[in-house]
Amino acid sequence: MTKWVRGGERPKPFPGAIVDLRAFELHGTPYWAVLYRLDGDDDRTREARLSADMVYDAPAAGDRVLITSVLGVVDRIDRAE
Repeated sequence: MTKWVRGGERPKPFPGAIVDLRAFELHGTPYWAVLYRLDGDDDRTREARLSADMVYDAPAAGDRVLITSVLGVVDRIDRAE
């Protein structure tokens, strides 16, 4: 019998790079608007808006990153090592 796990496993992150980003504040909470490109998507730039706690410290354009998304919504950006 299949064992069901509440929430399942987190999806694997996709490698990419930050193209551009800007900080903004919404109701006193810091956020990042991030333009990024996944590896293999040379002609497609995507956008994500995340609270500052979902992005590593001091992100910058050109940084190599790992993008984690759940159901197509980015919920974490980590620096690639």
